[in-house]
Amino acid sequence: MKKSLITMMAAAMMSPAFAGDATTDSFQVSQPSQDFKRLSGAVHVGAATAYTIHGYVPTTKAVQGEGCGMGAVQLSYDFGKEGAWSYVGAVSYRAPFSGHTLYGNPTMNREQFAGVMANKYPALAPHLPSDYSQAAFQDANLPVVGNLEEAYQANKKMGYKNIENEFIVRNGLKYTRDLWNVSFGHDLIQGGIAGVVAKHFDLENHSRMQQVWVNGEITPVAWFSADVNVARTFANVSGWWIEAHARLKAPIIGSPEDIKVAGILELGGSFTDGFYKYRHNACDNGVQAYWVKFSTPWFVNEAKNFILTPSVSFNWLGTGGRQANKQSHAKVFGENYVPFRDFAIVGDITATYKF
Repeated sequence: MKKSLITMMAAAMMSPAFAGDATTDSFQVSQPSQDFKRLSGAVHVGAATAYTIHGYVPTTKAVQGEGCGMGAVQLSYDFGKEGAWSYVGAVSYRAPFSGHTLYGNPTMNREQFAGVMANKYPALAPHLPSDYSQAAFQDANLPVVGNLEEAYQANKKMGYKNIENEFIVRNGLKYTRDLWNVSFGHDLIQGGIAGVVAKHFDLENHSRMQQVWVNGEITPVAWFSADVNVARTFANVSGWWIEAHARLKAPIIGSPEDIKVAGILELGGSFTDGFYKYRHNACDNGVQAYWVKFSTPWFVNEAKNFILTPSVSFNWLGTGGRQANKQSHAKVFGENYVPFRDFAIVGDITATYKF
C-alpha cells in the first residue's frame, strides 16, 4: 500500500510542483514507477492568475498586467535496471498574458505624470506648469525631481524594463532510493525577472543567467514529503537561492492503490542571499516569501498518465520583499507601484501528459 501511494502521489506532484511558482526552480521530476521504463517524461501546459517567482507575486501596477501561461517538456532516463541513477532534464517557457513592465509607465502622458508628481509631492503642485507641453516641462526646474521633462523621460524609459518571456533549460542527475532522493544539475535561464536584473540593473548585453542547484527530498511516510533546493546563480547575476517545501498528501477520491483525485497541501518558503545588490534599490536579501498551497490532481484516465491539477496558493511577502517595497524607486509613481504584493492569492491549472 505504501509503495503504491508514494508512486501515485509522486506522479500527482509532477503537475502542481511545476505550476506551483511557475518555474523549474521548484518542480521535481517523477519518481520511478513500479513498471520500469528506461526513458520516461511528461508534457505540461497551464495557466496562472499571476506571474510568480520563488513564491512572491509582483503587483498588478508594477507589471502592468496579470496572469501568465506556461509549458514544459520533462525527460528522465534511468541508467540502471533499478533506476537508482537517472538523467533529469526539462525545457520550460512562461509568458505573461498582458503588458508586463516592471517599473514606471511608458504610456503615461505629461499631464498624467504631473498629476502623479503632485500627489506624491504636494509641495510641488503650485510649481507644476499649466501648459503640459514638452517646452513647459523642460522649463520646470523643480526641487526634489530637478527638470520635470527629464523625470518624465526617465519614467518612460524605466517603464520599458519589461519582465520578458522566460525560457529555462535544465539538465541534471538524480540518485533515488526508497525513501529519499538527491538530484543536482544546471539551469540556463533567459528572461523573466532574473533577466530584468541582469540586463537592466547590472547593465549586461542580454537578459540571461545560469545557476547550479542541488535538491534533496525525503518521503519518510506515504503521506508526507519534504525537500530543499539550493541554487547558486552566476554569469551576469550571482547569488544564492534556497527554497523549501513540505507536503501532506492523501487520496480524496479512490484508494491508495487506485487514486482518482488526490489532495496535496504544501507549505513553502524562499530565501536569497547576494542575489540582489543594494545599489539595485529594487529588492533585498533574506526571506523572500512564504506560501500555503492546496492542489487536487485529478487522474483523468485509467492509465493515470493524463492529469489535470487545479491549485490555489496563499502567498505572503517575506522580509526581503518587504524591504524592496520600501526602497524601490517605482514608489515615486505612487504607493500602488511597489514591486511586490504583501499578500496574494494565486490560482492555476495545469494539464500533464506522462509518457
